Amino acid sequence: MADSAIPGTACRGAEHLVRESVRLRLLFKEGQPNNVMSLDIDLHEALRRHFGYERFQSGQEEVIRRVLAGKDTLAILATGAGKSLCYQLPALMLPGTTIVVSPLIALMKDQLDMLADAGIGDSIALNSTLTEDEEASYLDLIGRGGLKLIYVTPERLEDEAFVDVLKRLHIPLFVVDEAHCISQWGHDFRPAYLNLGRVISALGHPTVLALTATATPAVREDIVNQLGIPQAKSIVRGFDRPNLVYEVARTSSDDEKMRVLRGKLNAGLADSLGIVYTATIKNTYAVAEYLRDELGVDADVYHSKLQKADRDRVHDRFMSEHCKVVVATNAFGLGIDKANIRFVVHYDLPGSVEAYTQEAGRAGRDGAESLCLLLYRQSDTRVQNYFLTGKYPDVEEVQKVYGTLQYFEQQDNGVSLSDLRKISQLPLTKLKVILALLKKGGFIRNLSKGTYSLPPDIKKRPNRSLNLASYETKKSYDQSKLAMMLQYCETRSCRRKFILNYFGEEYDAPNCGACDNCRAALARGDAITFLERAASDFRISDVVYHPKFGQGTVERAERDLVTVLFPSHGYKTLLSTAVSREEQRIA
Repeated sequence: MADSAIPGTACRGAEHLVRESVRLRLLFKEGQPNNVMSLDIDLHEALRRHFGYERFQSGQEEVIRRVLAGKDTLAILATGAGKSLCYQLPALMLPGTTIVVSPLIALMKDQLDMLADAGIGDSIALNSTLTEDEEASYLDLIGRGGLKLIYVTPERLEDEAFVDVLKRLHIPLFVVDEAHCISQWGHDFRPAYLNLGRVISALGHPTVLALTATATPAVREDIVNQLGIPQAKSIVRGFDRPNLVYEVARTSSDDEKMRVLRGKLNAGLADSLGIVYTATIKNTYAVAEYLRDELGVDADVYHSKLQKADRDRVHDRFMSEHCKVVVATNAFGLGIDKANIRFVVHYDLPGSVEAYTQEAGRAGRDGAESLCLLLYRQSDTRVQNYFLTGKYPDVEEVQKVYGTLQYFEQQDNGVSLSDLRKISQLPLTKLKVILALLKKGGFIRNLSKGTYSLPPDIKKRPNRSLNLASYETKKSYDQSKLAMMLQYCETRSCRRKFILNYFGEEYDAPNCGACDNCRAALARGDAITFLERAASDFRISDVVYHPKFGQGTVERAERDLVTVLFPSHGYKTLLSTAVSREEQRIA
């Protein structure tokens, strides 16, 4: 990160922006909070001046106007719909410093590079790549004020001393990017995000903008509650990507997967840019070797275990089109803003529909037809179930971590994350979940970045117990999301309708014309089959009741089947007659 935000160049363009801030202060209404702007300004002129665009994409202007009016907002915009502009333009227009919480260092680098290309340089990113000298220099810049954007990881905001530095700034806008990471029901839950609601409160509750491309209705509700903005309006735009062609091929072996891949690449996709996602690092190498040796495709491998220099090399080769295909785990993707990706292939079954649509959505951002192909076999579920078992703590594991901290409670400098990992012998992902649980329950605290200890008052309540029931529920919920992914693979109806329904959107077109099932129906002259087949007594978002699972929300309804999301049980596909709109009381 240091190479993209050198302290000496961090304030490039600052003089222009100071003049701009002075001019814009005149537009603030007298008596309003200083993070609320009069909206009698020409946003389109500001868009052209700062970024050179002639018009907003769908949803952007509505989000920006709400933010400038000081209204908390949750924006669910499709992958490639320009989410970053929704906070970058307001950040330049509002006096003060906007904080952007971003989960990935690569994503921060891409955002800073884009701002630099637009001539906007007074932005920095604080993350683990900085040296001590660089970090000290950046903290000095922050303390002096004048920065427009500060990108931080959620882990950075666990440092109380750093939050104290931010308290001295005027912060009109607090942005949470990839906001689904805060939700225990989200597909990419990240424990450090749980701390953000407390940070927002500590900073005096600036205007909050939460952004994501993948959020079901249940995740949306969890996001706003966790961030402490329950009244925030949700703006949902563009889950439907008409130019994406969805196809699924059921296979019986890896050899058959390779044959299907060969057929697709030889039939119109030769020399096209593409991504092939695999569930394991082992498969990235196997698929890349096949593409190079058997098909003559220039394919690179990308995964989280590569050295940073190798990851950067693959990223740059792909973005410059010196490499046509990247075979990768899900570590490759966030921040990959390449418009002309013509295909995304999933060689293995993803863990959820959210993960699949986010990754598949990286294809075709230029609007041209692009293929989203999923290859699967039933045994693929074993890999995803294995991943699930490594994510959730049990009581003994929580007690082991907490007992370690109790044992070393006399240490003035606490216990480091690395020491806790060595002592507990737990996977890092699971250890971080346990620490987040303990911290949220008030059992432990951060002494400094990456170190933990017991808070003073915990000794007065030694008998407090931690409730892990929510994480047992989460495990069941994630397993049910995997079952929904399998349903997507095996549905014989419109795949586009399946995806849109999953995210709470109705889709009543008789035939989308751009998935394998709909195209097969058109070829048979059977264009209205799906509309007739979809007839049901229930609609998306209907509240229904089941004698065993309780109250739930309808996610899909087709023929005599209904898929319902039950808060404590996850997704269940049932006969329509098994649920009702009225709660069934037992005499």
